[in-house]
Amino acid sequence: MKNFLFIALCCLNLIGCAHGADEIVKPYVEPQYGMTKSEMFDLLGKPEKIEVYRKSDLSKEEFYFYVRLYQSTKDEVPVCLINGKIVGWGQSYYEDHVTDDDTRIR
Repeated sequence: MKNFLFIALCCLNLIGCAHGADEIVKPYVEPQYGMTKSEMFDLLGKPEKIEVYRKSDLSKEEFYFYVRLYQSTKDEVPVCLINGKIVGWGQSYYEDHVTDDDTRIR
């Protein structure tokens, strides 16, 4: 009986371990200027969130937010695309380019 319980618990443990996340999260790697959106997705995977802003000149900036993990902290890194190409990234870039005059459309 003890052997049966031991085997049953081992099987349940294996089943629990086999169920992983539905999506594989890629580690954060610095993007490169001029990369396309599809190249960015290939390199970094799916972003945690997306913000899109319409500027006063009616241009559009898209920010894709990725999580960069440190030893015990998480850092959110916005990557900016204009016309489908990476033009900048990082928190300071985001803070410098998103103003009160911009309209968030997503």
